[in-house]
Amino acid sequence: MKLKYFMLLLLPAVLLASGATEGDGKTDIVPRVINFAIFASILYYLIAKPIKEYFTGRTNEIADRLTSIQDKLKESKDEREQALQSVKDADETAVDIIETAKKEADILSEKVAQNLKKDLENLQKSHDDRISVEEKKMSRGVVQDVIEEMFDGGKIDLKNDDFLNIIKKKVA
Repeated sequence: MKLKYFMLLLLPAVLLASGATEGDGKTDIVPRVINFAIFASILYYLIAKPIKEYFTGRTNEIADRLTSIQDKLKESKDEREQALQSVKDADETAVDIIETAKKEADILSEKVAQNLKKDLENLQKSHDDRISVEEKKMSRGVVQDVIEEMFDGGKIDLKNDDFLNIIKKKVA
């Protein structure tokens, strides 16, 4: 097919080839213009469609790449916004956690203080009870020693009735 077009391209050159000499005074401008017009039209007919397709394809390819880049840019912006929102949410959560931890620490410290206070009160009561018990033991021991000394030594002459009256007064 291209050979036919090539032959058509050469045909006007062969047909219009002039054997004119320099002295004739005839110019060959008209055949040359016709030759050039035929050559340009054949060249346009052969090359125009592939060139148009190339540039159309190239334009579409550039447009597709531009669209792809814009989509990626939009996705990047969306991801950035999501990341910023996540950071903001994390900051708010951190503040909430800190506040909760402070409240829990306050509550725990109050509970520990109350427990320590109760333990101290219990220890004080226990200490007071022991002191009381020890004082009673000591007073009993002293009373017993005094009574034994008095009865064993015969220093006091008490009768049973007098002794019973003393005990009754102590009990009452």
